[in-house]
Amino acid sequence: MGIEHDEVAFSVEVLTGDDGRVVVTPRGELDMATQGELRGALELARSSGDVVLDLSELRFLDTSGLRLILETTEASRRKGFGFTVLRGSAAVQRLFDVAGVEELVPFEEPT
Repeated sequence: MGIEHDEVAFSVEVLTGDDGRVVVTPRGELDMATQGELRGALELARSSGDVVLDLSELRFLDTSGLRLILETTEASRRKGFGFTVLRGSAAVQRLFDVAGVEELVPFEEPT
């Protein structure tokens, strides 16, 4: 009874959207082991313009991933680049609620 590789694989897709914003989509589980990969993708993306972080493909988010999102939100305010977050699954969104930081994150509803 093994675990399929794609069940545990983490990846990050970076694309430019129709509106010119850079869309960063992490897939899999965002945790301490994978947040560095997402951090690098976000830093690269913001050098190209406004950034959208799409959480819809995440299966899991832990506090290190949450901290990265809050740090990126704060950096966007300090450095003047656009940053919005597309909501994830109920399980992912629950962490924002439990931590009491929902209102601090610039959420945008998916279109």
